[in-house]
Amino acid sequence: MSLQESKENMTHHEVLYPHIPLDTIPALVFMVFILVMNGGVILLIGCSSNIRSTSNAILVSLAVSDFLVGFLGIPLLVACSSTYSSPVCISCNVFFRIISLSTVLHITVITCDRYLYIMWALRYRDIVQRRRVCVILALIWLLSLTSLVRLSWILDVDIHRSKEDLALSQKHETPYLLFYLIVFFLIPSVLMVFLDAQMVMLLRKQYRKITRENLPAQFVRTEKKLQMRQRRPVLRCIALLFFYVICWLPFFILELMQQDNLQIPEVLIIIIYYLRLCPSLFNPLAYAFRKQDLKSKTKRIVYRAFVSKYSSKSVSIRFSTERSLLGSSAHVKNCNQAASL
Repeated sequence: MSLQESKENMTHHEVLYPHIPLDTIPALVFMVFILVMNGGVILLIGCSSNIRSTSNAILVSLAVSDFLVGFLGIPLLVACSSTYSSPVCISCNVFFRIISLSTVLHITVITCDRYLYIMWALRYRDIVQRRRVCVILALIWLLSLTSLVRLSWILDVDIHRSKEDLALSQKHETPYLLFYLIVFFLIPSVLMVFLDAQMVMLLRKQYRKITRENLPAQFVRTEKKLQMRQRRPVLRCIALLFFYVICWLPFFILELMQQDNLQIPEVLIIIIYYLRLCPSLFNPLAYAFRKQDLKSKTKRIVYRAFVSKYSSKSVSIRFSTERSLLGSSAHVKNCNQAASL
């Protein structure tokens, strides 16, 4: 959604009576699912004291970041697409930059947490303490808010004279984008790839060692189950990283291309802009609801809410049916005895 071209194509009627474009309807659908999924993760962990672990605290912080996408980001995106107001569109752009930084830092911390759990299992509880996790999460949000520094040179950008404003802000914007890509995208991505590779290699090495030794079959089966249990979180970390790169890298490339005033098809811009919403929906599905303790708690809640209620209703219906059948059979028996008399 190029602000310059969109504003030039707007009619006087559209300025006076803004409407919601059709390309924002998928965003509204995303908003509902994002709020429900991430809100469910926050409530699930917040209301269950037995699953408030340090690793789940990181997931809650990530869920809050994703929840804000549906609560603030998508309304700002729809308002920008409908009104083309400079303050709204600038707020939308800065907000999603904050979310991108928050997401990659959270995924990096999740990967490091899993790395410590696998590589230093015996010292994990001594290293990963609740106080340290809280400090790290606070640093994540502080670093994410550093994206507000862009307001110092884009706050006065006006879409009515966008070419002049962009020419003045380009001196700050291009170096900032390059710094952002290197420090907050490339370095965390390389670090996560390295840690994921180390964990996969270690688990594979342990698996080969088990298969080579002549161990009892029961012990081998137990170790294989343990290996699979440790491998799943690693695969989820890889999936989170892969999905983040797929959804956010096109947006960063688009930002750099727009600095050179290149002509980009509007359909491609819309697709790239809405790709940013996908991680906020994918994260709770890929990690939070696949984690064993959260998965078990979710199943228990669903069972209590629906299955147990349905089963109790069916038992009561069956009991009433049996009682009515017994009553009718007793009535028939009494009638037969009366007839025989």
